[in-house]
Amino acid sequence: MKIYIVADGEGISGVVSSEEMHPTGSRFQEFRRLMTMDVNAAIAGAFDAGASEVVVNDAHWSMINIIYEDLDSRAEIIRGSNKKLSMVEQIEGFDGALFIGLHAKVGHSHGVANETMVGPEMYEMRMNGMPVGEVEINAAIAGYFGVPVIMVSGDDCLGKEATESLGEVETAIVKKSIDRWSARCLSLEKAHQEIHTKAFQAVKRLGDFKPYTIEGPVELEIEWTSTAECKKSSLVPGSYVKSPRIVAYKSNDFLEAWRGIYACLNLGVMAFDPLYG
Repeated sequence: MKIYIVADGEGISGVVSSEEMHPTGSRFQEFRRLMTMDVNAAIAGAFDAGASEVVVNDAHWSMINIIYEDLDSRAEIIRGSNKKLSMVEQIEGFDGALFIGLHAKVGHSHGVANETMVGPEMYEMRMNGMPVGEVEINAAIAGYFGVPVIMVSGDDCLGKEATESLGEVETAIVKKSIDRWSARCLSLEKAHQEIHTKAFQAVKRLGDFKPYTIEGPVELEIEWTSTAECKKSSLVPGSYVKSPRIVAYKSNDFLEAWRGIYACLNLGVMAFDPLYG
C-alpha cells in the first residue's frame, strides 16, 4: 500500500499562533519540531498498519518546514514550493492520503488559523457556488486521480468540515478551538497517540473509502478582499470577473478548473497592499 501524507501547519498539535506558523515568527523553530513530530506519528501509524511506501508533501508556507534530518527514515519527502499541484504534488498512483495538520476554511468557524490557501488577500473560495477550504480542494484533486482521503488531523472545526464533505474519514482531533488564535490542546504525548491511532485505523480500513470526485462542469471562484487583486488575477486567460472582487474559472474537467483558478490565485496575491489590503 502506497500512502501519501499532506503536511500542513495550522492544525499541528499545540500550535495556535502566527508567531509559530510563519518563518518570521519568534516560535517558528519550535513549530518545525512540532510539525515534524506530528508527521512522524502519522508515518509510524501508516507503516504499522501495513503501508509499503509513505511519501510526505511538506505543504505549509514555503514548504520547507519539516526538519529533514528528523523525519522518519522510512518515508520520502517532497520539499519546495514550485509545484503545479501544490499541496498534493505527485499524488497520482497512491492508494490513500492522510491530511496532517490541516485547518478549517476561512470565515465559517472559529477554527485555529482558519484560512484558505492564502491569508488576508482572500475573503473566500467557492466551488460551484459553495464555500470550500483546502480539505475539499485537495481532496478533489486527489479524487481526480482516484486517491481517497482516509484520515485528517487538526482541530475540532477541521474535523467537522472534513466529515461533512468527505464522509466518515478517520479524524485525529488534537485541539479544540476557542478562537482563531487560541485552543484547548491535548498533551503532546496524547496528540501523537491520537494521530498514530487514527492513521493506523485509516490504513487498515483503506477499502472502506472512496475518492472525493467532482463531476464537471465545475466553477471555481475567489472572492478577494481587494478589487486590485481581482483585476490582476483576471489576466489569466479563460478566467472571468463576476464582480469587482470575484474572479472565476470554469471547465468540464476539474483539474483544468483548478489549474486556472490556481494561476489566478498566484497572480492576484501580487496586487495585495500591506497597508490597504
